[in-house]
Amino acid sequence: MSTGPTLCDSIFIGDNVADVARALGCYAKGMIGGQMPMVETAFPFAKQLECILCVMGPKRKLLYSAYRRMNISSVVIAHTDSDPNPASIAPELRENGLNVEIIDFTKGVPHAIREAGRVFGREKAAEKLAVAYERDMESVYADQPILGRRVLVLLGITNPQRPERYLLLETPGCHLDKTILAPLGCENAGAAQVSPDTEIVMDGIQIIQEPLDLEAMRPDTIVLTGDPLVGQRALRDAVAANPHLRDAVPALKQYEVYSLPHCCSAEPLRFPETFRLWKEALSR
Repeated sequence: MSTGPTLCDSIFIGDNVADVARALGCYAKGMIGGQMPMVETAFPFAKQLECILCVMGPKRKLLYSAYRRMNISSVVIAHTDSDPNPASIAPELRENGLNVEIIDFTKGVPHAIREAGRVFGREKAAEKLAVAYERDMESVYADQPILGRRVLVLLGITNPQRPERYLLLETPGCHLDKTILAPLGCENAGAAQVSPDTEIVMDGIQIIQEPLDLEAMRPDTIVLTGDPLVGQRALRDAVAANPHLRDAVPALKQYEVYSLPHCCSAEPLRFPETFRLWKEALSR
């Protein structure tokens, strides 16, 4: 079977399914996820149907309707350790006549890659990808420097249908802290911006409703993920209101502001390259 890019007559449930399939050159007609920011730009040809929690809860009918309306031949679901586990709805979907494939992520990413190869008929490509992924992951944390930097991470989200922009904070203890900042000996500087009264929209990510308190956080480096324009505008507004921040905040004084890829568990195949880029930006 060809290993070129293919648009499958499928709906993917789980961002990690879409990430592994993308690495094999397979893309879905429809996606149900919720962890990837700006997912529409990463998967422009897939219809974003709903979030996983909605489809597993009150909006299950949407999945059945999309299956019929879009002439879908299969639903490919992630089996994970998360709660709720997307694969838990597989028996119901099969009972109602849907063709369901499951990719098991509980046994590690290489196992999931090989299962995706079976599902999409790309076993040889999947084997090569799994071996390369294992090799890359072994090198990720080998001999890492202790950089000792305070890092503020701002996630920008732009609504693709309406002129709405949201600025979010990657809070201390988030996925990024555990996988990139802590291994590089860096500290998440966002604690002073955390608000106990603000909704956590994703694991470890909080909407910023107050002006940026850059003087309290005093980051050595500021990283903009998602849509960087949202963070750039927020920084511009903060400095316009308080010009002394240019000298009071080390990241602004030293021009240590970078646009880098968002890091989340939903994109395991992109992690080695994401780590490399973060390490390069934070090292000096």
